[in-house]
Amino acid sequence: MNKNIIAVAIIALIIGAVLGYIFSLSKISELESKINKLQQELEHYKTGAITEKEGLVEKIRKRGKLIVGTSADWPPFEYIDKNGQFAGIDIELAKRIADELGVELEIKDMKFAALIESLVNGKIDLILADMTPTAEREKVVDFSIPYYFSKGNAVITLKDKSLNSEEDLYGKKIGVQLGTIQEEWAKENLEGKAEIKSYDKVYPDLLMVLKRGDVDAIIVGDKIADVLTKKDDTIKIAFYVGGTGIGAAVAMPQGAEDLKYIVNSVIEKLLSSGEMEKIFQQEIDKWLTSQG
Repeated sequence: MNKNIIAVAIIALIIGAVLGYIFSLSKISELESKINKLQQELEHYKTGAITEKEGLVEKIRKRGKLIVGTSADWPPFEYIDKNGQFAGIDIELAKRIADELGVELEIKDMKFAALIESLVNGKIDLILADMTPTAEREKVVDFSIPYYFSKGNAVITLKDKSLNSEEDLYGKKIGVQLGTIQEEWAKENLEGKAEIKSYDKVYPDLLMVLKRGDVDAIIVGDKIADVLTKKDDTIKIAFYVGGTGIGAAVAMPQGAEDLKYIVNSVIEKLLSSGEMEKIFQQEIDKWLTSQG
């Protein structure tokens, strides 16, 4: 196996540990499996076995811009800042990928649930939206190596509410974002036990329905939960569900090995240099101190 890829995986795990994440042996095995798959794909690319889709990099360079899809309602990964500009961790990563390709960057904002369809239909080149690789998604798109790890899905409630376990959610109204792994978890574990209400956007929509009392709890990613609860002292993270694992990776068309090679190279450099951790902290601090 390529030593650089192994090193990046170890660095990512260390960064996760520094951020307070604990990984079980099963999660490490899951990562090793994905690394093995990546290594096979890298070897395939190096042999020059290029398909039509694998010529996507050339098409992007001829076009002069990289088109990235996102859902700008999920700080600190993607949001619209007070100047009306796209900002966040994923936007910074997208900029670096565009720079590596030597092209301009165009961001297309849309509902999270519409991102994969837009990618499959060729309307965008990549998805950067804190998207977690899942078996279902991997049936239709490919993913890069992961660029961070998650300690689970966070259940957020108002501070004066006492919900401390999955069982406490039974009989309650639970808000999730449409098309996310949080919605998937809720349907798999709470269907028939709680009322699941799906919304297009998280911030500020999902937060507003929680504070208004339309739902008893919302389930979001751990990173957005951290920043939301730091910025708003009326809410809290009650507990986590779903377990630790890969947080996010970049989604791209199936078979686009040349583009995957470049995206993985950018992520590898950012992780091994420590720059990725700096981007995370910089963008978290920026959103927490913003008026957004």
